[in-house]
Amino acid sequence: MELEQDIYALCQKLVETCAAKGLTVSTAESCTAGLVAAHIADVSGASACLKGGAVTYCDEAKQALLGVSPSTLQSFTAVSRQTALEMATGSRQVYASDIAVSATGYAGPGGGTEEDPAGTVYVGIASKRGHQAWRCSFAGDRQQVRLEAVRFALDQLLRESMELS
Repeated sequence: MELEQDIYALCQKLVETCAAKGLTVSTAESCTAGLVAAHIADVSGASACLKGGAVTYCDEAKQALLGVSPSTLQSFTAVSRQTALEMATGSRQVYASDIAVSATGYAGPGGGTEEDPAGTVYVGIASKRGHQAWRCSFAGDRQQVRLEAVRFALDQLLRESMELS
C-alpha cells in the first residue's frame, strides 16, 4: 500500500510541476506495459501534461513505433541502457513532448541473463537537456518489480521536470 501511495504522490507532484511550467511528458514502456502513463492519468489535471504513451513490449514495436535501431537490439538486446535511451528519445519525438521516460526490463520470475537477471530494469529519460539511463535491480515478485520500476521512472520524470524551465 505504501508503494502505491508513493506512486500517487509522485504523480501529483509531477502533474503539478509540469502544469505550472507548461511542460509535457510522454512514455515508452515495455516491462511496465503502460503503468507509468496509467498512474499519471490517475491524477486529475493530467491532461495538461501527459501527451501519450507507447507500450512496446516486443522488439518489432520498439522499432516501428519508437525508431529503436535493429542494430541496437541485436548488439545490446531490448533490455539495455542503449535501448532505454532510444525508447525515450523516440517517445519524445513521436509525442513532441518536453520530457519522455522509458522502461525496459525483466520483471520475472523468468527471463533475464547472467548480467541482467530477473528484476533488472533500465529506465531512460530524454529532454532538451539530453538523455540519461539508469540500470536498476528490484527484488520481489513480478508485480513488485513492475511497480518499483514505475516509482523509479516517475521519480526521474519529476526530477527532470524540476530541472527544466
